[in-house]
Amino acid sequence: MKKICIVGGANIDICGSSLEPLRQYDSNPGEISLSFGGVGRNIAQICALLGENVQFVTCFASDPYAKMLKEDCRKLGIDISKSSETEEYPSSIYMAILDQNRDMKIAMSDMRILRAMDTALLDRALEDLDEGDALILDANLDLKSIEYLTKQAKSFLVADPVSVQKSKRLVSVLPHLNVFKPNQYEAEALTNIFVKDKETARQCLSWFLNQGVQEIIVSLADQGVILGSSEGMFWYRHRPIRLSNATGGGDSLLGAYVSERIRGISPRKAIRFGLSAAVVSIEQDAVRRRSLESAKVREWMESMKIQEEKL
Repeated sequence: MKKICIVGGANIDICGSSLEPLRQYDSNPGEISLSFGGVGRNIAQICALLGENVQFVTCFASDPYAKMLKEDCRKLGIDISKSSETEEYPSSIYMAILDQNRDMKIAMSDMRILRAMDTALLDRALEDLDEGDALILDANLDLKSIEYLTKQAKSFLVADPVSVQKSKRLVSVLPHLNVFKPNQYEAEALTNIFVKDKETARQCLSWFLNQGVQEIIVSLADQGVILGSSEGMFWYRHRPIRLSNATGGGDSLLGAYVSERIRGISPRKAIRFGLSAAVVSIEQDAVRRRSLESAKVREWMESMKIQEEKL
């Protein structure tokens, strides 16, 4: 069975959702939850739920949060045997504030622990991957680690930019990527093009394809996604979203897309599956999201009313 290896971060997610319009410089009434997250871990979760053979490589702390993260990965069927542990840093924590519409307004992350990832750990991630497998990187890794992995990898290579600031770490490795998935703000940070219509969508996709990226996916929140590949450039739109929690939607999109691609499914078909998984994910809270499986996503695809428009 083909493998998907994800190298990146695992966080404790603290999410505060306001019950009223947010007021700055004030205490806002809301609901606060704690769950497991991190771009790399989130992608590993969706791939495991879809039945893939998943390896997740990260650096765990030695504190109680780390024990919770490890146990959760094991429950999900995620292989963490190649990950390491350090006492130098605390567990990574991500804190997000959602507005009254449950859309993320601001977030903060402490991911210093990924500084403890060394070459020996990266080599373990690469050691048994072949051309039919996928290696997914998140840009929480430092530039040195990103460049090392992209130069050494022989597998289908995928990257997620994580944030506007961290997306710039991936500029030098774009020509090595089979798949790259920024959102519209991360894409703008790299291209100076903000996607707002068909013309800017074509310009944005063309920029990445000209850099050497083979398949570029730009997520546009409730406006769907745009895709550029050897099959052409397309805009995919879906039915209105009943938003529960937007955090992690892009991770579900990427994980589901890669799950299809390593099976030989074409980009145009894989993006429909990925988009469906993303919509289902953000319409569920963190607990219900853990019940996703491939058959359910395929069952719900028809209700997504996905429309494809050639650019």
